[in-house]
Amino acid sequence: MKELIFLLGGTGSGKSEYAISLGENFGPRKYYLATAQALDEETAMRIEHQKKTRSSNWITLEEAIKVTDAFGFLNRRADVVVIDCVSRWLSHLLMIRNDYDIAGEAEALISAIKRVDFTVIAVSNEINCGMVPSDPISRRYADILSQTHRTLASLANEVYFMVAGIPMVVKTGKSSKDLNS
Repeated sequence: MKELIFLLGGTGSGKSEYAISLGENFGPRKYYLATAQALDEETAMRIEHQKKTRSSNWITLEEAIKVTDAFGFLNRRADVVVIDCVSRWLSHLLMIRNDYDIAGEAEALISAIKRVDFTVIAVSNEINCGMVPSDPISRRYADILSQTHRTLASLANEVYFMVAGIPMVVKTGKSSKDLNS
């Protein structure tokens, strides 16, 4: 991986827009890896709105489940890939079967990110700023998502927490050579 930038924040915090603006700085081959599924009319409208906000410089790949395979496909094809979003992807996996090995899938994604030759901008919803979920499946999801966030943040060159469209710098300055150690 050339570089990893990790964006966290709540729903509607401006993560996606900021990811796209950051991605404009990384070469001509830009990919937006969308994990959302249009399972209802409202989500379909949100997806269409988000597509319209991206310039024609971006190629959109929609993959809700096999995200790790998409990273393999994009290797040597991309300069930058925005994955939007990690939390939604993991929730899709959990919806397939609540005993699905989402921890293993999250680890596979981390491994895939380490192996690619392009810059990754990972977007995810921070859900652990509130109460502990009341049911076991939600707690399991929150725990796995938290661990995934911690791992991404530790690998990242830069980490931002988005609030009301404002990026707050959490971490900056890790060089690419540090990523391989």
